[in-house]
Amino acid sequence: MVRKTYGRKITVQRCTQCAGLFAKPDVLMEMKKEWMSEVLDTGDPKVGRRYDEVTEIKCPECGSAMNKVADPKQPHIGYESCPSCEGMFFDAGEFSDWKHETFWDKIRDLIRDRRAD
Repeated sequence: MVRKTYGRKITVQRCTQCAGLFAKPDVLMEMKKEWMSEVLDTGDPKVGRRYDEVTEIKCPECGSAMNKVADPKQPHIGYESCPSCEGMFFDAGEFSDWKHETFWDKIRDLIRDRRAD
């Protein structure tokens, strides 16, 4: 893992092998608001999707086993979350997808909500 910064307030850790991003939720939420912060997500999304199959991931900060979590607003995005330190790990390309909720994401939500009724 190497530390990468964006502006003055954002520092994340990026994996040197897969280019995934690790940070605490408050940092990721700041990145989600910050214009062009997705430049930190430099990895190839195809490589990131291959890492979706990895089931046992240790937290880069505390070493605890991380849990696979689906984003409630965009369930096609699965990331790892640490139950101990609350850090989050996005595979390459996942942060950019998470940051930019698209028109199709909103349509998918509408369809899912109608099916739930």
